[in-house]
Amino acid sequence: MNEEKFTEVTQRVLKELQVNNPELLGKGGEGFVFTYRDDKVIKIYDHADEKYLNSLKKLQVIISTKNLPFDTPLIIEIGKVDETYYTIEKRLYGVLMEHKFPTLPKKEQYKLLKSYYDAIKALNSIEFPNLPYGNIVEVPHPITDDTWTGFLVKTLHYKIQVAGERVVKDITNFDKKVELLTEVIKKELLIDKKSLVHADYFVNQVLVNEKNEISAVLDISAHAIVGDRRLDVAGVFFFEGMKHYTKEHIKYLLGLSVQEYGEKILKYNDIYRIYYCFYFSEVHTFMPDWYQTLLKNINDEAIWNRITSYLNS
Repeated sequence: MNEEKFTEVTQRVLKELQVNNPELLGKGGEGFVFTYRDDKVIKIYDHADEKYLNSLKKLQVIISTKNLPFDTPLIIEIGKVDETYYTIEKRLYGVLMEHKFPTLPKKEQYKLLKSYYDAIKALNSIEFPNLPYGNIVEVPHPITDDTWTGFLVKTLHYKIQVAGERVVKDITNFDKKVELLTEVIKKELLIDKKSLVHADYFVNQVLVNEKNEISAVLDISAHAIVGDRRLDVAGVFFFEGMKHYTKEHIKYLLGLSVQEYGEKILKYNDIYRIYYCFYFSEVHTFMPDWYQTLLKNINDEAIWNRITSYLNS
C-alpha cells in the first residue's frame, strides 16, 4: 500500500474509533502510532493479519511479566476496520535515543551507552527453552530449526532469495562469500541456550528518560527470534559512520561486550556483522543509503580475511 493510500486508511480507522485531533507519535515499517486515551496508543498497520497480531500479543504478555527495568510494547486490544488491523497498546514514554544522544554532554553520553548495553542484556536474559530456534511470532514466512546454526543458514539463503539479483551483482565474489559465511556459521556459532533476541536493536528502537537511561525498548515484533544473544551485541557495527557516534563510543560498547564475553566476542561480531548485512539486504528497494552501508561491510575484504582465518584456526 502506498503512503498516500495508507494515510487515507489511517484517517478512516481513527474516525471509526472517534479519535479527534490525534497526535502522530511514530512511523515505522509496520504502520503509524497515534495517541489515544488513558496512557494508551493506537497502532494502525500497513500490513498485518490476526494470526500475527495474536502471536505478537502473546509474546509481549510474556515479556511484560519478566520485571525488566524498562517498559516494552504491550498489546491490549486487537481490532479491524474494513480490511485494516489496528491495536490499542500501552503508551511508552521517553525520547528516542537517536534524538537524545547528540544533545548530551560527554559524560552523560557514556552513561546512556552503558544503559543501552545493559537494556539489551536484560532483554536477552529471557529464555524460551521449549521453543525451536528461530521466529517466535507468526510471520508470513516463518523459519525455525532444531539448531541455531541451521536456522541461520536457512535464513541467510531465504534473505538472499528475497533480495534478488541486485544483491548478487553488487557483492564481489558473491558465491564464494556466501559459501564462506555458511561454513563459518556452522563451525563457530554452535549454542545450546535459547535466548530472546530482538534482532533489530538500535538507537531508533529505544526511548530515554530524564535520567538519561533507557525507559523503553520498542519494536519487539516480527524480527524477534529464539537464539544467540550475541547477535544483538553485534549490532554495534550499525554505529559506524553515524554522525554523532565516534570511534571512542564504539570502542566503549565493544569494551563492555569484551568484559562480558571475552575477546572471542570480536570474532562473533565479525560473523554476525556480515550475517546482518545479508539479512537486511532487501532494503535496496526502499532504503538506498542504508543499503550502501551494508554493501560497504559485505565488500570489506579485511573482514572476510578474518572470517577465513576463523575457519582455518
